[in-house]
Amino acid sequence: MDALCRRTLALGIVGGLAVLAGEARADKGYYPNIGMDYSAVMQYDFNRAEGDGAIAPRNTTDFYPDIQSSFYVRFSPNDQIRLSTELNPINPPAAGEKRTFGGIGLVVNELNYYKLTQHTQLQVGKLQVPFGRAMDAAPGLYTNDFVSTYDLGGVLGATYAYRWFGQTLGMVQGGVNLYTADTTALSRPFFRSGGRAQRADGGPANTGKLDSYALTVNWDAIPALPFLELQAGYMRNRAGRAQPDTGPADDEVIRVVSARYIWAPDSSADLDTTLRGRYFDIVPLVEYAAVRNEDAVAGNDTRYLTTSVTIDYGRWVVGATRTDKRRPWAPGAGRHDYLNELSCGYRLTGQLTVALSAGSQAQGGEDSNLVGFALTYSGAH
Repeated sequence: MDALCRRTLALGIVGGLAVLAGEARADKGYYPNIGMDYSAVMQYDFNRAEGDGAIAPRNTTDFYPDIQSSFYVRFSPNDQIRLSTELNPINPPAAGEKRTFGGIGLVVNELNYYKLTQHTQLQVGKLQVPFGRAMDAAPGLYTNDFVSTYDLGGVLGATYAYRWFGQTLGMVQGGVNLYTADTTALSRPFFRSGGRAQRADGGPANTGKLDSYALTVNWDAIPALPFLELQAGYMRNRAGRAQPDTGPADDEVIRVVSARYIWAPDSSADLDTTLRGRYFDIVPLVEYAAVRNEDAVAGNDTRYLTTSVTIDYGRWVVGATRTDKRRPWAPGAGRHDYLNELSCGYRLTGQLTVALSAGSQAQGGEDSNLVGFALTYSGAH
C-alpha cells in the first residue's frame, strides 16, 4: 500500500492528499494525448529523542503536505514524455522545532522520454535508478529515508532493460543504467530559496560525466514458485570532489540482493472473495546491501539488512519492518544503527487511505521514538 511506503522523519498526526508518481495511467485511447497520476498526503510526525546523547529540547514535530504528480504526453501506448514533481519540505525540521507547513518547496524528480516494448524498456533524461526494493516494498513511513543511500533518484542519464520469458525459468530482466548527478537548473527547489546543486558539493556520481552506473537482474514469475521475486544489483557511483569535513573521496560501490514472496491461501484467491473485501495474503521481504565508501567518503563502509512482513486483509494492511545498519565505529555512537517500525493502514475508499506508524531508531548514537499518521488521496486522469 503506497501510503505505508512514504518517507517521513518523526511522530505524527495527519489528514490529506498527495501525488504519487507511478506507472498507472488513465489512457484516453487516442494519440497523442496527455494524462496525470497524482497523490496528495497530509502528514504529522512526532520524534522524541532519548538517551544520554539526545540534544535538548527532545521533542520535534512536523505537519506538512507531500504532493506528488506525474504528467504524461503520450505519443502511443508505449511512447511518452513524463514529468514528475513533488511538493514537500526540502529539509527535515531542526531538533526541537515545532514546524507547521515549513520549508516547503517543489522539486522535479523526473523529466524523461519513456519507451516500452514487449521485451525492452528505455528511459532517457532525469530519472530514478531502479535499484533495490526496501524503500518501496517494505511497509511503514520511515524505511524509505533510512535506506536512502541506495535509493538514487533525480539523476541525469539513461536506463535500459531487457526481459526474457521462458516456460521453465519464468521472467528474467536485466538492466543497465548510466548516469551522473543533476547540477542543472532542475536540481534547485522552486517556490522557496535554495540554489541548484554544484560540482563543488562533491558526493556520489557528481563528476559531470556519464561515468556512474548500475547493473540489475530481476527474476520472477518462476513456474515452480510463481509468487517469488528476486533481485540482485551492482552500483558504482564515481566520487565527486572531496569535502574538507569528510576526508578523502572514493567511489561509492553498492551490492544488493533481495527476495520477496507473496503467499495467499487458495480460498482467498478467487474473484468472489476479493470483491467481498476478504482477500488475504502475507508478504515477507528480505534485502541486504553492502556499501563501500558510503556518500563517496573513503573508508565509510556500511551494511544494511532489512526484513519485513506485510499482511493484507480486505481493506486493511498491517506491517512490521526492521532495518539494521552497520557502519564505522565512532566514539559515543558505536557502529550499530537500526530502525524498528510497526504500521497499519486502512483504505477508506478506492482513492483514500489512512496510515499509522510507530517505531524506534538509533542513528549516530542518538535514540528516538517515532510516530506518524498520514492521510493519502490518489488517482489518475
